[in-house]
Amino acid sequence: MRSIYRIGRQELSILFHSPVAWLILIVFPIQIGMDFSEYILMLGKAQRMGSSYSNVTGMIFASQNGFYVGVKSTLYFYIPLLTMGLISRELHSGSIKLLLSSPVKVRDIVLGKYLAMMVYGLILTAIILLYGYAGSYFIQNIDYLMVISGAFGLYLLVCAYAAIGLFMSSLTSYQVVAAISTLAVLALLNFVGGLFQANDTIRHITYFLSLAGRTEQFISGLISTEDLIYFLLIIGFFLTITGMRLQAGREARSLRLKLTRYAVLIAGCVIVGYISSRPRATGYIDMTLNKSRTLGSQSVAYLKQMDKPLKITTYVNILGDNFYLGAPEKKSFDERLFNQYRRYIPDLQMEYVYYYDMGDNKNLLKSNRGASIEEIGKKVADIQKMDFKKLLGPAEIRKRVDLGPEQNKLVRQLEYGNRKTFLRYYDDIMTYPSEQEILAAIKRLMEPEKIPAVRFVTGHNERSAFRSADADLRKAATELGFRYSLINQGFDIDTLDLANQDIPARTSLLVLADPKTGMSSSETKKIREHIDAGGNILILAETNSNPGLDSILQSVGVRTGKEIIIQESKDYAPELVQALLTEAADNFSPRYKGLREDSSIITMPGVSTVSYIEEPFKVIPLLQSKSQAPVAVALSRQVNNKEQKILVAADADFLSTVELNRRNPENSNLAFSTGIFSWFSNGEFPVDTLRKRSKDKIDSTDEGVAMMRLIFFGLLPGCFLIGGAALLIYRKRR
Repeated sequence: MRSIYRIGRQELSILFHSPVAWLILIVFPIQIGMDFSEYILMLGKAQRMGSSYSNVTGMIFASQNGFYVGVKSTLYFYIPLLTMGLISRELHSGSIKLLLSSPVKVRDIVLGKYLAMMVYGLILTAIILLYGYAGSYFIQNIDYLMVISGAFGLYLLVCAYAAIGLFMSSLTSYQVVAAISTLAVLALLNFVGGLFQANDTIRHITYFLSLAGRTEQFISGLISTEDLIYFLLIIGFFLTITGMRLQAGREARSLRLKLTRYAVLIAGCVIVGYISSRPRATGYIDMTLNKSRTLGSQSVAYLKQMDKPLKITTYVNILGDNFYLGAPEKKSFDERLFNQYRRYIPDLQMEYVYYYDMGDNKNLLKSNRGASIEEIGKKVADIQKMDFKKLLGPAEIRKRVDLGPEQNKLVRQLEYGNRKTFLRYYDDIMTYPSEQEILAAIKRLMEPEKIPAVRFVTGHNERSAFRSADADLRKAATELGFRYSLINQGFDIDTLDLANQDIPARTSLLVLADPKTGMSSSETKKIREHIDAGGNILILAETNSNPGLDSILQSVGVRTGKEIIIQESKDYAPELVQALLTEAADNFSPRYKGLREDSSIITMPGVSTVSYIEEPFKVIPLLQSKSQAPVAVALSRQVNNKEQKILVAADADFLSTVELNRRNPENSNLAFSTGIFSWFSNGEFPVDTLRKRSKDKIDSTDEGVAMMRLIFFGLLPGCFLIGGAALLIYRKRR
C-alpha cells in the first residue's frame, strides 16, 4: 500500500510539473461553464418575463442540452492528454526496466499511476461540483442529491477513461500515439453499442460493451448497480491487462498461458457483467427528491401481484410512419425501457413481429403510387436490409391479430394469461408510453372487472367520440396517438343507439354530448330509468341543444341557461368564457386544488349558467365564470348502496378538439377532464402516477450570473494559472 501511495504521489508530482495538467485546469472550468451560465441567464430572463418552469434542477443539469451532458462530451478529449505519458514516458526513457527490476510489484506500479489519475479526476469533479454549488444560488430548493448523482457518474467516467488511457500508454513509447490510440478506443467503446443491433445473437454483447449512455442514469438522478458494476468492470479489466502487459516484460511465459489468462479474464468480466445486468440482480437508488426516476408504489404493488408471465409483442409495420422506432437495430434500446419492470417481472417476454400492410406513411405511399402493397414492402425491405421472406404479409398478420382498429400503426400488445390489451406509441415529444399508460394497460389485464365502460349516446347529432371534426370529442375519447385520450388511459369506449339498444348493465358512464334532435319517449325513459337505478351520467348541454334534454336535467334538479355568458376581453371573443375552479372543487379531485391555486382557466366558448337545487343530491359547483356564475356542477347521492355520480356542464366545447388543442389562452381543459373521468371511475382510471411537484425554481439575475462568470472564468482559472506558473518557475530555478 505504501508503494502504491509513493508511486501515486510521484506521478502526481510529475503531472503537475508539466504545463498540460495546469492548462487543462485553466481551460476546463471555462469551457464547461459557458453554456451553463448562458442557460441560467436565459431561464432567469424568461422567468422574469412571465414564463414558469418546474424541475429546474433536471432542466439545467440533466436535460439533453444540460450542464452534465456538455461536461460528458468534454471529458472525452481531456483524459487522453493526461494519460498518454503514464507508462509510454517510462518506455521511451528506458526507466521502465529499472521499475520492473526493482522489488516493487507490477500491481503497485499500475495502481500507483492509476491513483494519481483518480486524484486528478477528483479535482475535475470538484470543479464540476462547484458549478453545482453555484447553481444553488440561482435555483431555489435545488435538488442537491441529483447534482451529486450526476457528478458521481461523471467521476466514474473519468476513472474508466483513465484506465483505458493507462493501458494504451503501456503499448507504445510514443506519447502522441498513446493519446490518439486512447481516443480511438474511447470512440470504439462509445459507438460499439450501435453495431450489429439487427443481429439478435450479437446485439446484446455490443450493447453491453458500449460506454455511451452509461452515465445517463447517473445524470438523471438514478444510480443502478448494473451501470456501477459496468464501470468497475471496465476499470478492473484495463488495469488488469495493463499489469499483465508489464508483467510480460518480467517473466517468460508461453503464448498459450498468456492467451489462457486473457481468456479467463474476459470470461470472468462477461459472466459478472451478465449477472449484474439481470433484472433480479439489479438494484436502484433514486437520488431525486420526488423519486421520479423509479416506479411509484402503486405500480410496484401491481407488479408484485402478477402470478403469470407477461408477454409484450411489438407489431412493426415496415410501411408505417414510425417504423424506425421498432426497427431491428432499436430492439436493445427498446427493451431497456422496460428494465424497471423486469426487476419485478423477471420472466417478462418481449417479441417483435415485422409485417407489411397499408400504413400511415403517406409520403411513402405517394411516392410509390400505382405499386402494390407487396411491391412497396419489397422495396422498403431492400432499403432497410431486411429479409422480405421473413415479413408477414397482410393476410398472414390478420390471421394472427386484427390491427385494423389500430390503423396498422406501430403498437404493442400485452398478454397476461388469456387476456390481451394494446399499448400504443404517441404523437408527442415523448413518443413512448410512460409509467401511467403502462400501468393502466397492466391494470386492465389484472383487474378486467374494474375497466370503466363509457358509452356515448348517438342518433341525435351528438358530439361524436370517433369523428375528428373541430367540435367533436375524438381527441378526448378515442384518438390513438393522443396519450391522454380515454382509450389510452384504460377506458373502454363505445356508442349506444337508444332507439335500438338498451343500456347495458355494465355501463360505468353514460355520456349525453349536446344532442341536437329530439329523443323519443322510449329513449328518454331509458335514460331516466338509468338515472333512477343509480347509473352515472355526464351531460354536456349547449344553449342550442334539443329542448328534450331539459326534462332529463330537471329530473336531477338542474337547469341550464338559454343565453350565453358574455365575458369582456381585450384579446378574445366575448363569448369565450375563461372559467375558474371553485374552492369546493378542491375536494372533488386532488388535481384541482393545484389548478385553482395557479389560477388555471378552462376555456368554454358559448357557455351558459347552471342552476340547481340541493335535494336529493349533494351538489359541488366545479366551475364558475369570473362573475361567479356556476357553469359546471357535480351531483352525487347514495342509490342501492352505491354512490351515483352525475355531472352537468352548460358547454360541450371544453372537451372538443379545438379547445384541447388551444394554446392561446393556455388552458387546463385536459387536466379538468382527467379529473372528471377519474371521479366517475372512482379513481381507478386514469391511473395516478404523479409525484410530488418539484419545488425548485429559477431565481437568477444578470448581476448574479456576471459574478459567477467572474469567479469561474476569471478568479478560478487565474488561481490555477498563478499556482502552475509559480510551481513551474520554482522547479526551473531548482
